[in-house]
Amino acid sequence: MNFDELLNTKINSINFTQKLFERTNLGFFAKNKEGKIISLNSFMLSIYAVDEKSDVLGKNDFDFLPAHFAQSITKDDFYVLKEGKPIIDKIEMVPFIDFKTYWLKTSKYPIYDNDNNVVGLIGITSKLTEHGEYTFKNKKLKSVLNYMQQNIDKKISLDDLCEVALMSKTSLLRHFKEDFQISPIAYLKKVRLHLACNMLRNSDKDLTTIAYSCGYHDQSHFNKDFKSVLNETPKKYKLRHESLNESN
Repeated sequence: MNFDELLNTKINSINFTQKLFERTNLGFFAKNKEGKIISLNSFMLSIYAVDEKSDVLGKNDFDFLPAHFAQSITKDDFYVLKEGKPIIDKIEMVPFIDFKTYWLKTSKYPIYDNDNNVVGLIGITSKLTEHGEYTFKNKKLKSVLNYMQQNIDKKISLDDLCEVALMSKTSLLRHFKEDFQISPIAYLKKVRLHLACNMLRNSDKDLTTIAYSCGYHDQSHFNKDFKSVLNETPKKYKLRHESLNESN
């Protein structure tokens, strides 16, 4: 059996597994050794912001997700593919089609051929709770995240977040980094850019409206933050994805 025949056999088995996940609240996906998606269930469509599975098959995460998020996913994928070792229950922040950001728990496992060579991977992901919430080491952080979400279009300072959490700056920074490995302001920037990418891809709103909706009341600041993370301006990002949509 040559490699293509073997992969087709694996894909048939994977697609059967995918069908088993359709009636669950879990996400299922599979990728080949190049990191291209070869199978997924309906749960994953909200992440990729598409209506049909056929829109995703044969493509990779960079075709659908903000670059700074796709890079993290791809890094994990190729660890599994190259090392042949699974990644179990990784917690990651994911932008969904409803412009909200959820926390998911994801595991990835290598797929082997008959000679024990890695030929792909499968993954299973789920929201941490029904609403994608996170069980924090310090429960006061939930009020901080709620405040960010409710005021995402407004200016938010570290002092504001300390007041909401009833913590000093030192305490808030320490507790936040324990759960998220980044500062509250860095997290807020990440959420805002996730939201901006989704709106640029999926809405007809102009750049100024999108910037304000994401809490950027200064267009130059929005452009600077966006370009520093995604290596292109919001305008170029929007035009590029509009052309991709037209070609599809």
